[in-house]
Amino acid sequence: MSNILYMAISTDGFIADENDNTPWSDEEWAAFHTFAETCDVLLLGRRTYEIMRKHDDFVEGPEYIVVTNNPSLPTDGLAKTSIDGPEDMPEGGRVGIIGGGELNGRLAKMGVINEMILDIEPITLGKGIRLFGKYDVPLKLELIGSKQIGEGTIQRHYRVL
Repeated sequence: MSNILYMAISTDGFIADENDNTPWSDEEWAAFHTFAETCDVLLLGRRTYEIMRKHDDFVEGPEYIVVTNNPSLPTDGLAKTSIDGPEDMPEGGRVGIIGGGELNGRLAKMGVINEMILDIEPITLGKGIRLFGKYDVPLKLELIGSKQIGEGTIQRHYRVL
């Protein structure tokens, strides 16, 4: 079982601007879809779910689980759960964690993220949503892969130590 955080990120550390816009390259979106198709489960927070629903940006294959503390949140038939500790993580298979920042930060603080794949886009946003939201999470990482996926976009794959 592996829990893999996958995020596009600006060079100044933001996963979206302050209005939830994600001005990423077409190559990055293609890389994200390829990653998503390899997962058994994709975990996403409420805001990420709402953005993906608005743009109908779901890929076929993985089970999507919306992580929320609001059991009455409408999720158009997608599963939903609350994750309050490591024991609440889905078991088995490849679990992709696709944001947003608050979910990323909570899961990193719990110590349940095994790997991180960051698509670093050649753009600065100045303000916005940080990789781990409001959480300060020091992590020691080991680089296990790096490749260019577009004009100026670099994908870094890390193991969390």
